[in-house]
Amino acid sequence: MMSRQQALSAIAVGDLIYGIREDGRPDLLLVYSADITGFLARNVPNQTTFRFGRDGEGRRIEDGRGCTIVSTAKLPPDLHEVAIGLDRRMGSKPEYPDSRVTEDEIRLVLTHDEFFEARLLPGMEGLVRRAQKLRGVEKILMVNWDPAHARDNPPFPNQYHDSIPALVDLLGRAPSQNDVARFLTDLASQHLRSANVIERTDAAAASLLRLRETWT
Repeated sequence: MMSRQQALSAIAVGDLIYGIREDGRPDLLLVYSADITGFLARNVPNQTTFRFGRDGEGRRIEDGRGCTIVSTAKLPPDLHEVAIGLDRRMGSKPEYPDSRVTEDEIRLVLTHDEFFEARLLPGMEGLVRRAQKLRGVEKILMVNWDPAHARDNPPFPNQYHDSIPALVDLLGRAPSQNDVARFLTDLASQHLRSANVIERTDAAAASLLRLRETWT
């Protein structure tokens, strides 16, 4: 097995690689420029761009958010072709209906993180476990507690991103359901959320504690 440094040194133009942002979000990246000091890559679905050193650490050019390369595993040929096609199409900035994703592209977006996170570079397990916790907590908040798809008064996009790490840390300390509910109630108050959100707090706290049980 190659070391992490060997794998990072071998990254070249045209490679599809996988990174984790500091907020836990994953990035499927296509390398489009590379030299001995580092490489440039873009997120295939949304075309945001990143600059990396050969240590695998980088930042998104648009906003400076950090990202770490955690896998350079080769996608299966069929998914690789789908990813290249999606990158080409998104790069052309298509308008609706040409911007609609295909079933194969949906499958890629929904499954690539599982593929890469089962094939990590050495030493990346802890970082990925925390990212999975962040994403799991965010899903409960945005689906069960304050739904992003609510018809009336949905939260702003990324409204709770800055608070999710603190909630993950709280869950790591084996809190009671009341402790978690209090955190969510305070969070809802800070963001001036509706009474309906606060009414769902106890149920969301229970869901978060069930999620926590899967971490140990």
